[in-house]
Amino acid sequence: MTERLREDLDTFAEEHGYTGRSEVIREACQSLLEEYQEADYEDQRVLATVTAVFGYDEPEIERRMMDIRHEFEGSIRSNSHNCLRENAGCVETFVVEAAYQDVLHFIGTVRGADESVSVEYTVVPVNGNDTAASDISDS
Repeated sequence: MTERLREDLDTFAEEHGYTGRSEVIREACQSLLEEYQEADYEDQRVLATVTAVFGYDEPEIERRMMDIRHEFEGSIRSNSHNCLRENAGCVETFVVEAAYQDVLHFIGTVRGADESVSVEYTVVPVNGNDTAASDISDS
């Protein structure tokens, strides 16, 4: 865990009435586990937008994003990379269509690219008669 993340956790804990960073981490872990246990879209084909934000000029993270694009290319419908103004950071945006569990795997892979990557996403079911799941390739 980076020093900045520890400091941010300590500040967050203090500002929001937590006893310390371990309580914040425990609650965050519980929320993450619950998020992945939700079965609203289980066995459904979904469309997800996944946004990853990370520091500017981070070649290792950019390389990892490229690897992720190749690893999941069968389900990525769209991808863009943009730099924020004044080199404040980079934004990688993915649109993914696949089975819900495969989308969760993709999101976990993006989150795991680097501890400094911030990831947000939305998921909606794909409407239509074809409900067969499209697998994301792990090759």
